[in-house]
Amino acid sequence: MNSLKEHSEKLNSADEADRIYAAEDIGYLEGAGGVPVLLERLEKENSRAVREAIFQALTRIEADAAIEGCVALLGHDDSQIRNQAAEVLRRKDRASVPFLQAAMRSGDKDVRKMILDVLMGFQAAGTEAIYEAALSDPELNVVITAVENLGKTRSTRFRPQIERLLQSSAHPMLDGACLEALAGIGNERSLQAIQVRFPELGKIPNFFLVSWLKAFGSLGTTREFPEVAGLLTTRGPQLMPAILASLIAIHKRNPEQSQGDVLLPAIRAVAENGDLPLGRYQAVRSLGFLSVREDVYAFLLECLSSSERLVRLAAIESLRMGPRRGLESVFAACALAEKDEEVLQAMS
Repeated sequence: MNSLKEHSEKLNSADEADRIYAAEDIGYLEGAGGVPVLLERLEKENSRAVREAIFQALTRIEADAAIEGCVALLGHDDSQIRNQAAEVLRRKDRASVPFLQAAMRSGDKDVRKMILDVLMGFQAAGTEAIYEAALSDPELNVVITAVENLGKTRSTRFRPQIERLLQSSAHPMLDGACLEALAGIGNERSLQAIQVRFPELGKIPNFFLVSWLKAFGSLGTTREFPEVAGLLTTRGPQLMPAILASLIAIHKRNPEQSQGDVLLPAIRAVAENGDLPLGRYQAVRSLGFLSVREDVYAFLLECLSSSERLVRLAAIESLRMGPRRGLESVFAACALAEKDEEVLQAMS
């Protein structure tokens, strides 16, 4: 078997292929002694393919030196090297956690941010201390990344801290991250925290509203339904999908309490206001989950005669969501006066 010395010599060959094979061979040796050789070559290596071979070798080597070397690379000036080092540390899984904890205490703000990038989607034991530090970090980007990660991993342990961060109103981007996280891990207290932070719905800027709606869709109750439904007629059509999604989500969690009396007038206003056709389509299409109600059913029948083809299409799709006898006969009668081929096809 070739020795580390021989592979090290080939790692400095002028031939790219030789360097790739040498890096692979050092990885197969799986010895800690190969780590400094690989890291030294990495600093002067310009070939992306060779760099990738070096990181593959570092992944294969299970010695602590490989982890320490990659942690040190999180502060590298080259973004490719930083990102590849982060990927190696993810693959090392829980073995990398103690070294990341140490770097979280001593690293600069960029390194601390990269450590959280390593932990994205990562749920190994021992990361709690890292997140405890990150949520009180003086660097805003570190805090935001920590909140985003915790939302993605559905870590309920840190829910109270995220609620407090939302109350702090430190920065709009942090507020948005907290809303997104609480949409996934929040509870009734989280909803109260959101309502305290944003007491007047009409004053919430549009750039917050999508995240707010997502949180309310996940946490809101029938008490909040009318307030959300009111946005259909007061906010721009670009927010229509988010508003409707929030309303449908609330209803699905409380199906025994129909909100048709609240929703139907708002949907009717949108459908008849001559707004953008797509917004009108989205509004009428959202009524499918309430199509069993007589008043909603009657409104959808009215929409079959709308001058806007997208409204007619939306009504057909919504009507098909509710089990109604005689629906095909209704469609057949409407088809006699219908000229649009797509609408006719939807009715057939």
